[in-house]
Amino acid sequence: MMDALIHWQAMRRNWRMQCLASLILPIAVVWFFHDRSGGAYPGVGVPLFIAGMLTLLLTVWRFGLYKAALQQVDAAPAAADEQAWNRLHHTQLLGLTHAKLPGWIGMLHYVCTMEMLPLILLVLASQGAMLLYRPAPQRFRQPN
Repeated sequence: MMDALIHWQAMRRNWRMQCLASLILPIAVVWFFHDRSGGAYPGVGVPLFIAGMLTLLLTVWRFGLYKAALQQVDAAPAAADEQAWNRLHHTQLLGLTHAKLPGWIGMLHYVCTMEMLPLILLVLASQGAMLLYRPAPQRFRQPN
C-alpha cells in the first residue's frame, strides 16, 4: 500500500502544481499587458472564445482514457504493476495539459482584444476541467 500512496501523492502534487500554474500565467499576462489601450486584433474575439470552449471537447475525450487507466490501476494487485502506474501518470499529465487549453486560448484572446471577461470565463472553464483529473481524497487513507 505504501507504493500506491506514494503514487497518489505524486499525482495530487502534480495536479496542484498544474492548477497553480494555470492560474498564475493569466495573472502575469494581465499584469504585463494591462497598460495597453485596445487590442491588436479585436475582430478575432468571438472566434477565439468559441475555439477556447471547443477545446473542452479534447478534455472530455482525454478523460475517458484517464478513467480507463485509473480502472487498470485499481485492478492491479497491490500496486505491483508499474506499467499501469506509468500509464496513469502519463494520462493525467496529458489530460491536465488538454484541460489548460481554454485558459491558454483565453490569454491569447486577452492579448488580441484586451477583454477581461472572456479570459476569466475560459480560465474558470480550464479549472473546472482540471477538477476531472484530481485524485480522489479517499485514495490517501491508510488501511485499518
